[in-house]
Amino acid sequence: MRFANWTDAEIQRWLQLRAIEWCGFPAFASQPLVPIAFLLFSWYWVIATVVVLNILWSGIRYSYVNITAARVACHFVGWAMWPSAIGSTIYLFIHRQFVPGLIALFWPLLAGYIPPPGKIGVIELAFAKKLGYVPDDAEL
Repeated sequence: MRFANWTDAEIQRWLQLRAIEWCGFPAFASQPLVPIAFLLFSWYWVIATVVVLNILWSGIRYSYVNITAARVACHFVGWAMWPSAIGSTIYLFIHRQFVPGLIALFWPLLAGYIPPPGKIGVIELAFAKKLGYVPDDAEL
């Protein structure tokens, strides 16, 4: 990713958005995946799995950041979340599974309420260090 032509404000906005997504990465990445998983598994097991993954992720999110994973997830979620939610909802409604159908439809909105709160600034600084935007010895 090239930031040479970006302004400082654009870089800082990119860092902030990726840090917010990284803070609750399993829930963020689940937006296009969970509606499809409802077609294969019971909806309550799928949601329980996402909750457990987010709890486990809360112990990792500060010590590990990956720019490529954050960038790819951003594009994947942006392009796939609504088509998968709407398509899964239609399929589930046709098969008279209304509860998972409604959850699938609203999952891209509900997923943001699952992750435990975190320190966005710490993750943002880790991304900035990874990019070389700030020196490695910079502190929050």
